[in-house]
Amino acid sequence: MIAAFLLMIGNGWADATQYSESTDVKRILDTRCVVCHGCYDAPCQLKLGAYEGLLRGATPQTVYNPSRFSEDVTTRLFIDGRSVTDWRKLGFHEVITATSASPKNTDYLDDALYRLVTRKPENTFPSGGKLPTDFPLDINRELSCAATIEEVDNFLAKQPMAAMPYGMAPLPRQEQLQLENWIKQGYPDFDPPLDLPSSVIAQVDQWEAFFNEKSPRHKLVSRYLYEHLFLGHLAISDKEQTYYFRLIRSSTPTAIAPNEIAARRPNSDPGEKPFYYRLIPVRETLLDKTHSVYPLDQRRMARWNSLFFYSDWKVSESAGYTTKNATNPFLTFSAIPADARYRFMLDNVQFFVESFIKGPVCRGQVALNVINDYFFVAFLSPEYDLSVVDNAYLFNTIPFLDLPPTSAGPLDFTALWHEGLHAHRRYLEFRDNAYRSHELTRQGLPITAIWKGENQSTPVLTVFRHFDSASVSEGLIGEDPNTVWVIDYPTLERIYYDLVVNFDVFGSVSHQILTRMYMDYLRMESEGLFLSFLPIADREPILKRWYRGALAQAKVFYGHSKLLIDTPAAIRYAGHDVKSELVEMIRDRSSFTRDKAVPIGDRVPNALKPLDHLSAKQSAWIRNLPELSYLVIHNEDGEIEQVVSMIINKAHANVSFIFGEEDRRIPDEDMLMLVDGAIGSYPNFIFWVERSELDKFTSQANKITDPVTMDRWVERYGVRRTDRRIWLILDKLHHYRGRMGGGEGLLDVSRYDNL
Repeated sequence: MIAAFLLMIGNGWADATQYSESTDVKRILDTRCVVCHGCYDAPCQLKLGAYEGLLRGATPQTVYNPSRFSEDVTTRLFIDGRSVTDWRKLGFHEVITATSASPKNTDYLDDALYRLVTRKPENTFPSGGKLPTDFPLDINRELSCAATIEEVDNFLAKQPMAAMPYGMAPLPRQEQLQLENWIKQGYPDFDPPLDLPSSVIAQVDQWEAFFNEKSPRHKLVSRYLYEHLFLGHLAISDKEQTYYFRLIRSSTPTAIAPNEIAARRPNSDPGEKPFYYRLIPVRETLLDKTHSVYPLDQRRMARWNSLFFYSDWKVSESAGYTTKNATNPFLTFSAIPADARYRFMLDNVQFFVESFIKGPVCRGQVALNVINDYFFVAFLSPEYDLSVVDNAYLFNTIPFLDLPPTSAGPLDFTALWHEGLHAHRRYLEFRDNAYRSHELTRQGLPITAIWKGENQSTPVLTVFRHFDSASVSEGLIGEDPNTVWVIDYPTLERIYYDLVVNFDVFGSVSHQILTRMYMDYLRMESEGLFLSFLPIADREPILKRWYRGALAQAKVFYGHSKLLIDTPAAIRYAGHDVKSELVEMIRDRSSFTRDKAVPIGDRVPNALKPLDHLSAKQSAWIRNLPELSYLVIHNEDGEIEQVVSMIINKAHANVSFIFGEEDRRIPDEDMLMLVDGAIGSYPNFIFWVERSELDKFTSQANKITDPVTMDRWVERYGVRRTDRRIWLILDKLHHYRGRMGGGEGLLDVSRYDNL
């Protein structure tokens, strides 16, 4: 079966890996280079998480292009090109030329990679100092992407300090020598051989058999599962280790080497008839920003069988890969019981919400200003969700649930926006009428309508936005954020399809703006559903506080006038602060025990508590902090004992509009929040503090009054980009996160601040 193919790949890689220090080179590249050169946001698309990315090279074509009027050619590693020749045709140029090692082979001297790496020790900034203010660090900065050695030399002549690692301290001397020696050896393949144990191969065979069952019901369920899992790292384990796989559509069946179909989206027509679902190993370095884990085991298979095949539902006709089906998953999968679909998503709901955050859509400030900086997420219980308990309800809403089209040009924008707005208004009216009249909900939504979790799932989540990135954490972290969402099945499914399945990172600006605007509707739906649990008299005043400003309130109360479900409150409240009271009810209802205790009170060291929940109005110095800093607490031997995330939650009058975010900011209401653990994937700064120094760290922070005292504080406790210690500290931080169960993926330092 698949064993022959995997053995073939493993042997091929083993033959190529002749360099005795390949393991060290892989570690150096991962922890020094891939921490910036990974995923779609790798500068010049030079992805170094796999040897194939190095061979592919670089290109000036940007993936995130806000001025693209039509969709671009896709350039996904391992998918859109299968050879160096393919990548050259797609506009990528080489960064290495040497292919063999010999005393006379000096081709590497004219390689872009060699020049960029070896010039660093000659041109470094003073250790621990700030970078010049004119040194470009913004993720949207203009890139060189030099294609010839002359262009590389010209670039370095103009910007000698821009050698690699860019804007960072040089590598430790031993690592620099190892890297240079590897280059002189002719760049031997650094990827380790793929050697899967027979027990894992057997599980892969079993799962592929499941996904490729021939009955119409199985085919539809497999399509649904594929569209929900294609972005994930599917975990299969034996007694010793966990291995990660991607679920793909292949033109070849099991027992033949997989040949991934390079469709633009997971719900695009695969073209091949027949095609097969296959599991292929993840071949790139694991990065926290893309590493979303979904376990596959026997319990999972039993659960899916009980969810999807417990009743005798039928498929009347095969769902095609039409444009209509692509924009409306409720139509495509209408034959599958909604209860099964919703519970499937709830079983691993953090994975799906994390997909919105770790998927390609969530990169940059404009993509993320559709959400507030800090909010809780809960879910409507399937027993109270009319789309689940009432088949007629969901059937009648299908015409209103179309997502933005997968392809849109600038001339279509206005008509498509108006069409989407009109459909959303009609959906809100239908939803309001249904919940007001249905016998299950007409007396209001009780606290039991909040899903409390089952099957060891996580029923409540906390989302933090860190300006141009975001993170999702299990449980309710902190006390009472400004806004709270309650998500039902129609909203959860549409968020996923809007931001993950249908979002095209290579698509036109019109497509991407329509995607963002539609997410605006889904956020408001979720906020409105939370408010519908409160007394009627409190709903509108709270909504107005969430949407301060005449334009924002006109948008909410006129454009989406039925946002609040007009049913009475079924919950009895004891005091006047009904919002906080409801949040505590949700916290108490959760079966997830770890969110019962507020991390601020129990886990953050007492010496730091004076800093927690400081507002910018009280302490103006916190305005100088980046959105996400790690306070790494170590012992006298330099071993990490604890990590505390210092999160700046920025306040906004509203998040109703794509542009002009700074005009809606309320800086005096910004707040510093301390959370135990390393939150997020993109630390903007690291403070390295011995535990015995925590009192001084706090007291000196509270004495900051101007840039001079701020700079002194950072100089004493901070780890700047130029600090020679930064690489060792990052190594220790990655080791600590792995040891504490904080994730296997590496952190990204491309957004590390020049504090």
